[in-house]
This record gives sequence, structure tokens and C-alpha cells, in this order.
Amino acid sequence: MLRKKLFFGTAILTTLLLLSSCGNHVSPDSSAGKFCITDSLLKNITFDTLRKEPVNSELSLSGKIAFIEDKVSRIYPLVSGHVTDVKVSLGDYVEKGKILAIIESSDMANYYNELKSSQSEVAIAEKNLEVTRNMKSSGVSSDKDFLIAQNEYQKALAQLSKIKEILKINGSSFSSDDSAGSGYVIKAPVSGFVVEKNMTPGMELRQDANESLFIITDLKELWATANVYESDISKIRIGSDAEVVTLSYPDKKFNGKVERISNLLDPDTKVISVKIKIENKDLILKPGMFAKVTILFPEDRKMLAVKTSSVIYEDNKSYVIKYGGKCNVTIRPVTILKTFNNLNFIESDSLEEGDLLISRNGLFIFTALKSM
Repeated sequence: MLRKKLFFGTAILTTLLLLSSCGNHVSPDSSAGKFCITDSLLKNITFDTLRKEPVNSELSLSGKIAFIEDKVSRIYPLVSGHVTDVKVSLGDYVEKGKILAIIESSDMANYYNELKSSQSEVAIAEKNLEVTRNMKSSGVSSDKDFLIAQNEYQKALAQLSKIKEILKINGSSFSSDDSAGSGYVIKAPVSGFVVEKNMTPGMELRQDANESLFIITDLKELWATANVYESDISKIRIGSDAEVVTLSYPDKKFNGKVERISNLLDPDTKVISVKIKIENKDLILKPGMFAKVTILFPEDRKMLAVKTSSVIYEDNKSYVIKYGGKCNVTIRPVTILKTFNNLNFIESDSLEEGDLLISRNGLFIFTALKSM
């Protein structure tokens, strides 16, 4: 208490000296016995109008960070085979088209044999068509024979195109040292991070396996998921502002909006799931992290509100300075009911909506008025 008094006394002396040295910015009006603010100080004062604002509240929830399902790519084996090489590790960033793994597959070998057979049939059909065309020109062959040869050639081309398309879909990669054509290459379908990997060199793959080999997703945007109790469901809306803080980064807030609200209520826990999309540009958030989710929602009422910079605190009490003119400046006590987004919601018997308050440099005026 002694320290507060010493501080207050020092502040008064410093302020009075400052005001005096600045050419009597705040001066007593001899006729009215009140302080008046000079024009030079008035230029450095910012005002705030007392107004009624919708009261906002916060709903605090426990949650976690998760993938955005729409941006998750799950990769499954299209053929059976033996894994010979895995090119990526868990957590690696891959570009679309990058080779993830190579498999030796008997299925691909069969496709390769069909490819070679189709290529041979095309060559034979093409040669037969050329011979028939020459014979037709010489009058030895009929138009019917030429049309048959032409049709066989088209059928051979169609079969070859079909086999090539199958190989393309399955990711076949024939090289000079792959005489059997059994190479099956798994490539990244999208760019992103490898967040799940379920294959190692030497393992056998089954075409009907239910487990994905890789999961690739973009981590630049993530979900913050939380459960809302039945009694609080009416407080949230699609588009509600939200703040997310993780245990790993307690001093960093991630802002987002509610984008999805489940339509199903868990019959056991009586909660619904909500999802908030947040940006993760620095990639510091990881799926699975625990988080505190705060959803902001408006109440069905309005209260008098002022900027936090308009309030002056002394001895555990709160005050504002009401401005009615250069020589009509008064200190008014207020009760702060809640603070939200740089606004103080207040209660006061001596103030009303529309009153003009000093928001910046008010401490000078407050100190001078208190010293009278």
C-alpha cells in the first residue's frame, strides 16, 4: 500500500511537471474552478464513444488436431507381389508422381507377356495388311480380303492399346534389367507428407489387402476437432470464430472458424463433434496433438462497451474520463463485467450510451484531476 502511495505521488509530481513544461496543457479555469484542456493537448488525445455492443462469450472445449479427410490420399496395392524397395520414410514430403516403392509382381509379368504378344500381333496384322493392299492393287486379291485384313489390323491395335492402358493404370515400369516385365511402381498421386507407411522391403503384398500402404496428406491446413455437450449445442454455428491453443505451443493462438458440425449425437456421451479449420503454414502442428478449443458465440443481449485503452485502474477500481468539452472533463467510476476482444463491457450509473470518453493520454488528465 505504501508503495502504491509513493508511486501515485511520484506520478502526480511527474505529470504536473510535464504539463507545466509543455506550456500548461491542462490548466485551471479561474472562473469555473475546473481544469481545461488546451488545444495543443487536445490534438494528442483520442476519443472513444460509449456504445452498446452485443455481448460475446466463450465456450472452452478439449480437442485434438486431425487431418482434413478431403485432403487425405490413401494408397492401396492394385496387384499382388514382393516389395523390393521403399523409397520414402514416414514424415517425408513428396511431390506428385514421385516413386514411393517398387514391387515385383507376377500379375505385371502376365500383363507384360500380353503386351509383347499384342505387339507381335500388331506387327503381323500390319504386314498382312500391306501384302493384301499390294495384292489388291495387282488384282490378285479382292476388296473383301483387304477389308478383312484391315479389320484384323484395327483389332490388334485396339488390344495393344488396352494392354498399355492397363499397364499405365497399374504403374508398370519396364527397364533394361527387367526382362520379365514384373516391375510395379507405386507413385504419389498427390503432393504432401507421408503420414502413414505400412510397407517394408521384403514383405509380400496381397491385392485384396484392406490396409493402405501409404497415406499422404497436406498438413498446411488441419482440423481442430472437439466434442460439444448437448446443453451447449445451441451456442455454436457454422462460421463461429474459434481459437485453438495446443499443449506444445501454449503461447501461440491459431484462429479459425467452425466449418463442420456433426448431425449425430453420441447416445452414450451426449456430445456432438465440431471441426474448426486452422492454417498450419509453419507446419508446427501435428495430427494427434491435444488442444484447447475456444469457440466464441454472441449472447442475446447488449451492454455498454468501451475500448480497454479507455479504462484507468487505481487501487483495484476502474475509471473512465468523460469528455463534455475542454473545460468539462470528469472522472467516472465503472464496473467491468467482462472483457472480450479489446472491449470492456461495463456498468455505470453515471454514464449512458453516446458519452464521449478519452481513450489515449487520459492518464495525464486523470492524474491532474485527482490532484485537485
